[in-house]
Order: sequence, then C-alpha cells, then structure tokens
Amino acid sequence: MKKTLICSYVLLGLFAVYNSASAIADDPPTKPSPPTAPSKPTPAPKPVPTGESPNSARMSAREKAFADLLTGAVMEGTWRMTHFNTPQEETKLGEPRSDRYEIVSAIKSGGEHWVITARIIYADRDVNLPVPVRVVWADDTPMITLSELAMPMLGTYSARVMFHHGFYSGVWYGPTYGGVMSGQIARKKPTAKTTE
Repeated sequence: MKKTLICSYVLLGLFAVYNSASAIADDPPTKPSPPTAPSKPTPAPKPVPTGESPNSARMSAREKAFADLLTGAVMEGTWRMTHFNTPQEETKLGEPRSDRYEIVSAIKSGGEHWVITARIIYADRDVNLPVPVRVVWADDTPMITLSELAMPMLGTYSARVMFHHGFYSGVWYGPTYGGVMSGQIARKKPTAKTTE
C-alpha cells in the first residue's frame, strides 16, 4: 500500500520542481515617495469565457492542449520498481503493477510552473491533491519534472514524465529505489445519473 501511495504522489508531482525556499521580499524604500497625480482608472478585466481558466489567455497553443489533455483525464498503465545500492544484489526491475490516476485539473501558474490536481484514493481517504510541478518542452512534447520533492512520512522523490500522442512514460526515484511508469491517457467516463 505504501509503495502505491508513493508512486501516486510521485506521478502527480508525477510530474516537477518543488520549491521549498521562502520568497525574498524587496527592501522597503528609505523615504516615502512624493504624492503623484491621480492616474486614469484601470479598465475592468475582460470576463473569462466559461470553461477557461483566468490564465488561459497567457498560454500558448501547446500549453492549452496540454491543459486540455490532463484536465478530467484518467491515466491508466503500469509501474515497475527496482532498488539501488543494494550490496551484492543485481538491480532488476520488478514485475509490472497496475497504475491508475484521475487528474482533476492542470493549471499553469506562471512561466514553467503548473499545479496538477489529482484525486488520490488511499485506504479510507479520498482527496484532491494539488501538486506544484515544472513543465519543460522538447519541441511539442511536454515533460513534467519533479526534483527532490520532500513528502512528510514518505521521503524525498524525483520524477520525469513525458506525454505524447495520448501516452505517458517516465521514471521516478527516491534515495535507494525507483522505477519506471507508462500507460495511456483516457477521458474520465461520466457517472451515470439516476432518475427518480
């Protein structure tokens, strides 16, 4: 169970750079600024069309396509694990195990930084987990990178996961073990509504 939870977190963050450094504030001015003449009122922001995020206008076509690919998607595939630095033991990948992730949303937060929110079901818990990630591009191919993400009670993990033509493939690793993951991206099937 713990390995499944670890793999879920890593695939989400599946996917990124976790920045734990605190923001540095600018130095305050040494003396107050002189009063200035009133400026023209700032025009109200244009309304965002329904179904779009407020930052979608600042995204390129490939970024919008990536957000559409992941939002409301289900990632289904397999993962395999191996151990590193085990004395006198050859490192081999274990048997494939089933993987399934529901992605609630993929929202660009600025520059290369995104927030991927995924649904995690573990034991008796069912939560939506937002994970800050970094997305880098190889031509038209996005890759989520996660570097040294510290997760309470689980350890520190890194990952690189690439998306192309409806498939995903990548690697994840911690201090002494890691593995590979791959699969296909599908749309989440709508829940059947009951009629009274």
